[in-house]
Amino acid sequence: MKINGQQLLRAMILLFFTIFIFRLHVSGDILKLINPKYETLSQIGASLFLLLFLIQMHRVFTFGAKAEHHHHHEEGHAHHHDHGDQPMNLKKAFSYIIIVFPIMTGMLLPLSSLDASIAKNKGATLSITSQTEKEGISLDEESSPQESPSGAEQPSGDDNPIDPNVYKNTISKAEYDQLRSDILQQTHLEMNETLFSTYYQEIMANTEQLQGTKVTLSGFVYREEGFSPQQLVIGRFLITHCVADAGLIGFLTEFDQAVNMEDNTWLEVTGTIQLTDYQGSQIPIIDVTDVKTIEEPDQPYVYPLNIEIVE
Repeated sequence: MKINGQQLLRAMILLFFTIFIFRLHVSGDILKLINPKYETLSQIGASLFLLLFLIQMHRVFTFGAKAEHHHHHEEGHAHHHDHGDQPMNLKKAFSYIIIVFPIMTGMLLPLSSLDASIAKNKGATLSITSQTEKEGISLDEESSPQESPSGAEQPSGDDNPIDPNVYKNTISKAEYDQLRSDILQQTHLEMNETLFSTYYQEIMANTEQLQGTKVTLSGFVYREEGFSPQQLVIGRFLITHCVADAGLIGFLTEFDQAVNMEDNTWLEVTGTIQLTDYQGSQIPIIDVTDVKTIEEPDQPYVYPLNIEIVE
């Protein structure tokens, strides 16, 4: 019996990719990397890695005459591509290092959440906010047409009742339109994780109409240059597809006195929506009436709703 070292290495790489992805799903950390709607796709990918590992294991061992025949076959034919039987060289070693590096860092280093330092690198929050309002950029996505579950209740009233389907980040077009309409009628907007981006979009688009409306939201503290001691941003990272496209959304908040909060402190604030001028643009500001420090949630990110079009 002969063991092919390079084929074994390739099998181990496939196995560790499988373990790494499944471990992310078991721990729930996968939602810190991708939108929940891609969970099933990620599980399928991990299953394919496992299947490829099992197939690869058949190439690791060769027995008796088969090994000898394979050796003479390689000697008698000039091959211009590598089947894992050619000697290891610097170029191949470098290729393996590139593949192994993300697995090793993913498994050995703790997974950290995006924070204010990333927000600074990605750009100013309020600049993004102002651009979103001016260009009418939608933070909610429309999926391929399919039928919405029956028996859904329309959200209404000041208690912000939500159809159970929304908690899967999926809502029909009719329910979504009704939800947007109801937002403008609410006297207290509670921006939970599921509807955070939808409420954010509507507040940005209808600030004047929503002036004086009470709002409650949570997020981490982020400051920009030029803020007064009473001002800070409460923000959340919005993930549309994966963590690579994450963008910070949030609101400028103002307190009645100077606030000494460090960046990345998580707060839950309640206040009223007002209009203010920021760098020549009219933007919403939350006039804070109540604030409390909270722990960073297990799932710190928010996601757009998937809007199903019923044909």
